[in-house]
Amino acid sequence: SPSRCFVVGVTSAVYGEGKTTIAMNLAGTMAQNSSQRVALIDGNLRNWDLQLRLNMPPCAGLVDFLEGKEEELETIVQHTELENFVLIPAGRAAINPSRLSRSPRLMEFMTEMRMQHDFVILDMAPILPVADARVLSRVVDGVIVVVRAGVTPREVVSRAIETIGSD
Repeated sequence: SPSRCFVVGVTSAVYGEGKTTIAMNLAGTMAQNSSQRVALIDGNLRNWDLQLRLNMPPCAGLVDFLEGKEEELETIVQHTELENFVLIPAGRAAINPSRLSRSPRLMEFMTEMRMQHDFVILDMAPILPVADARVLSRVVDGVIVVVRAGVTPREVVSRAIETIGSD
């Protein structure tokens, strides 16, 4: 529905399949080609790949908000040159990512993001190596599973899809 926010999680079966690249390109393209309000969130609570790729200086991010070290959402939002595009970095690696992905503050965060944006792209950790992405997949409206063609075995991709559910 165009009247509400749509949240897309971007993940992969295993590390190194290009999920962060896809998430960045998808969010950037959506923001550049429309007036829709788009947010790109680094939801990989184990490493901050998005920040490194965008050459962002160390700053507070999602982990700090979920742990309660940052109370206001606005303190972790990074504005871009596009008026309708913001980034939410991870900030740093979480001490206990599995616990944070189940945090009540995550639901507060996602509710606020849905109210402020038309599209939210959530760059998640890979499905099979860690439990975080399975938990985060429950707070999104859809999941894109990135597969490295000719490299990732079909069985691995099938297992990842079974893990998050075929819905």
